Amino acid sequence: MIEDKVKKILFVVDSLGGGGKERQLLEIIKVLSKDAGLRLGVITFNKNKHYSTSIKALVHFYKELKKRPTRLEPFFTIWKQIRQFDPDIIHTWDSLSSMYCWLPICFYNIRFVDGSIRDAGIEKGFQKWVKKFFLKRAEVAIANSRAGLKYYDVNGTVLHNAIDLNRFHEKRGDEIGVNIIMVANFSDYKDHETFIKSSITLLQYGIVDGVFLIGDGKNKNKFEDFVASTCKTFIGKFHFLGSITHVEDYLEKCQYGILCSTCEYAEGISNSVLEYMAAGLIPIATNVGGMSELIEDQKNGFLIDCGESHRIAEIITNLERDPAQKQIIIAKARKTVEEEFSLEATINTLLNLYNKLC
Repeated sequence: MIEDKVKKILFVVDSLGGGGKERQLLEIIKVLSKDAGLRLGVITFNKNKHYSTSIKALVHFYKELKKRPTRLEPFFTIWKQIRQFDPDIIHTWDSLSSMYCWLPICFYNIRFVDGSIRDAGIEKGFQKWVKKFFLKRAEVAIANSRAGLKYYDVNGTVLHNAIDLNRFHEKRGDEIGVNIIMVANFSDYKDHETFIKSSITLLQYGIVDGVFLIGDGKNKNKFEDFVASTCKTFIGKFHFLGSITHVEDYLEKCQYGILCSTCEYAEGISNSVLEYMAAGLIPIATNVGGMSELIEDQKNGFLIDCGESHRIAEIITNLERDPAQKQIIIAKARKTVEEEFSLEATINTLLNLYNKLC
């Protein structure tokens, strides 16, 4: 609990869509909303998104501001909302939100936490400079990986993504078959092509029974067309599910969770991979950014190089022939999440930061 009088924390985030950043915000708010010593507020710039309803129900103050017709509008409209809620701390979750909040933060002398480092290489050029500008002016800069702090060259605190283990159920038996899944929005930062190519190989050799793809985005139709044109024999085995709320229901049906990323845009620590491990799946991920901080190769999962579709197929084929080794890795993956990425530890770290600022 924040000490002394009730403290007001305002979270500002560009969107409440179905990404890992937004899921982390929801998990944190779920816990903090139970603390009588806190009043929580949220400002976002997109309406009626994936987690909007869930988060709105948990906080004391909630505003959705327009970002159109121009991106300049929130610079003016956000002042009124900040003054109305009168927060002790503003915690931003992306560089756009930091930019919109910066002037009112200075004018009203509000403590500033910049939690925009969720990657280890997405921002380039001028965008990277802008992000660093606000990070260096925050009283606390937060990253979800050491790789992120290094890439943006700032001193800060690593606040790992955390998982509520109660979300995940005991896995079903072998009657569900061998299924694989990739949970990621269809953006330029993710490499769905490599995942689909490995899936086709595994289907051709009869190693897996079903392929699940969860997420939405501008490239979704392109990859649906790619499957339709290159894999007509197995098209019914691919399930493009779009953006869904209860991802754990589909993780329950799968044995392998895969995250293919591009080398150009590196991950921080992926929320999807943490969910794989918590749900009892074997994680396989591209070795970029902060992924090696989470996965110890061939111990609690597997790291691959960019574009190695054949390596994904090889790993899964070998593990299906060695059930004992498969169970060892599943157990180590779950233990990693329990010991190093618990929600309780993350919340305690965050509350300590807030207490020091107040």
